[in-house]
Amino acid sequence: MTTLPWTLVVLAVQGAVAGAVSLSLEVPAPQDLAGAVPMVQPPQPTVHFDPTRFDTVTAVALRALLDSAAAVGLPVAPLVNRAYEGAARRVGGTRLLQVVRGYAAALGDARVALGDRASVAELDAGATALRAGIDPRALQAVRTVRPPGEGVTALVVLTDLVRRGVPTASAREAVTTLGRLPTADDALLGLQGAVARGAARSPDMALESMQRYIQGVMPTARPPAPGGIPVRPPTRPPPP
Repeated sequence: MTTLPWTLVVLAVQGAVAGAVSLSLEVPAPQDLAGAVPMVQPPQPTVHFDPTRFDTVTAVALRALLDSAAAVGLPVAPLVNRAYEGAARRVGGTRLLQVVRGYAAALGDARVALGDRASVAELDAGATALRAGIDPRALQAVRTVRPPGEGVTALVVLTDLVRRGVPTASAREAVTTLGRLPTADDALLGLQGAVARGAARSPDMALESMQRYIQGVMPTARPPAPGGIPVRPPTRPPPP
């Protein structure tokens, strides 16, 4: 495989201003993006990168970054979507490149945590969780309780709980506890709604709402300790 250059220098001549602007973009090397050698990945969804949405310098730099990510087997669609979101919000080129580059690195870290069998949707949700400050060990915990390709809901709910003020350790234990249930996704979505309603009343209610919900779904569980929810063997949820 041909080695791609990891430093791209772009010179843009501005018509209205004499002179030139030089931009040096450090594109992460494969080991920085993926934490490992390229792996066999499921087919990626077709995505079209439209350079006309960006100024010339940013478009060229983005194309180089996307090519680098694709070369190590990372999904490109989430990166293109982040770039489009930035363009829609009129984010400056330098900041937009920082965000997309950081998300590429997070996708690589998510692949390490979730494994090479993770779907594109799982990697995207995992990268979002990491960017929210969630520890990679929490992603690994989700991987242990959800079959490959079925961890998206757990990862999304985990991220939402933490963003609403639930401590990461407590959120991880709650998600992995419910993730073992036969109706895991329904239980997890119920947890997300309960915490959202509690947090809307008061930020301090997020953790309490989570604890009450766990007790309702798994009434035989011991009362959770203040620091988190105890992990228990799978328990059939009560009938609807």
